[in-house]
Amino acid sequence: MDKNKYIEAAKRSPFYQSLFSNGQQPVWNDIPFTTKQQLREADPYELLGTSFQNVVTYHETSGTTGKPSSSWFSYNDIDVEADVLNRSALAFTENDLILNRFPFAIALPAFLVYWAAQKARAGFISADQWNEVAPLPRVLDIMEKTKPTVLTLGPTELMNLYYVAKKLNKPLPTERLRAIVVAGELVTPARKRYMEQCWGVPIYLFYGSTETGGIFVSCENGHFHLTHPSINVEVVDDKGQPAGENVVGSCVISTAREGMPLLRYFNEDYIEIKQAQACSCGCSSPILVHYGRKDDLLNINGQEKSLYDIHEIVYSLSSVPYIWKLQQRGEDLYFLAQYEEEVNIAAVQQELSVALGKEVRVEQTIIVPTDSLIPNKPAGKFYYIEKLEDAHI
Repeated sequence: MDKNKYIEAAKRSPFYQSLFSNGQQPVWNDIPFTTKQQLREADPYELLGTSFQNVVTYHETSGTTGKPSSSWFSYNDIDVEADVLNRSALAFTENDLILNRFPFAIALPAFLVYWAAQKARAGFISADQWNEVAPLPRVLDIMEKTKPTVLTLGPTELMNLYYVAKKLNKPLPTERLRAIVVAGELVTPARKRYMEQCWGVPIYLFYGSTETGGIFVSCENGHFHLTHPSINVEVVDDKGQPAGENVVGSCVISTAREGMPLLRYFNEDYIEIKQAQACSCGCSSPILVHYGRKDDLLNINGQEKSLYDIHEIVYSLSSVPYIWKLQQRGEDLYFLAQYEEEVNIAAVQQELSVALGKEVRVEQTIIVPTDSLIPNKPAGKFYYIEKLEDAHI
């Protein structure tokens, strides 16, 4: 892949111009990584790669792991972003009605879905999960009335919606629903299969970030094929050296995005690029496998277990919990599990202990009270006039 286009894109950004002060083209592997901390500390306008007149939206990361970082998108960028979804196996069409549950705040995913829907001339329903007027029961009511063909949201929110539907005796999948798109969390093959069993429709995975934009949508087999024309993905080892294919290491991404180019961005994900092979979807491009964050690695009896490994074990259990946490307390492992039905906890403990090669203590607990997902009264407008029956003075 020609890497010069990423260098040329970066030259438009004040953030990167010090790299090119000597007037010479840098050697690719000598270019220093761009870190999350650098993006957090940068002035937003230093990151801008085009004139302000070309800007269409500004976004920020959530800031849950530190100070938020900025991200800019141009009018040209949103056309490219729309194609990430529309040229995937999912492919929105004018016959689709998309119900979006991603937050329309300063986050990015909802905008990516909206831009793709607009370009495909698909219908769009905004049911933002952070919007108090759209609680989960109302979302289910809207789905029953309007019969959307595609649902877009985070994996945890997807299962929140599933369990509320069960509590309210709402049948799933709703009529005409053909696919679900999830993003924002790790989804391994076992978790994808489990969610598909619950919902009864194919689930597509969307990989990207606020900083990079949308990067890949999985094929029907759950594979992230490296097909984006303006994204370069590298895997590097612990010393920052190229690791090549079929080796697990740290993810480094370069983008030629007009609004905010990124050059060798070390995004702290743990990945592998598997060598190109024939996939039944018909694509033979290399495949990116996402293993989670390096910070999530657990050392269990001298063996490293990634979040990917843990997910594969949990979502292959004979009884999968509604929601869970794995805690490492000193040398001991505790599995906090919330079930919405009666289960054999001893059997779960045995399965986990065998799979992890270490005794795991299972504690059945309430992590998310499901009753709180069904509000007594949705939020609404404030009314300045009240008319009361049988008012007494």
